[in-house]
Amino acid sequence: MTKSELRASLIKHRVLDDQFKIVDGQVCHIVKADRFSTGDEIIYVPDLYLNGISFGVQLDDEDIEAILSNCYTGNDFLEECGGDAELAERLFDYCDWQHPSSALPEIDCEEDAS
Repeated sequence: MTKSELRASLIKHRVLDDQFKIVDGQVCHIVKADRFSTGDEIIYVPDLYLNGISFGVQLDDEDIEAILSNCYTGNDFLEECGGDAELAERLFDYCDWQHPSSALPEIDCEEDAS
């Protein structure tokens, strides 16, 4: 599902739980695709509670925009990694609660330690 498709669905008062499979992250709940893929499909939403993302309830316009600002596509991961597809996939694999921009320096530190 793309961000525009999600927006349209949430405007029709469908709940987030009906749109994605919510899974366990690092002591939290996240949305994460089974595997990395490029494109405009949403593949990751970080820590739902920490980011104030309501699930299981109907949302107003402000809540919908907050959710969309926390949705990441494969293209978002690619952009964060300067177009490096291999790094984008490693970043996706690494993320289990945080925003990709916050996790990228951690991956860089791991690589430097190797």
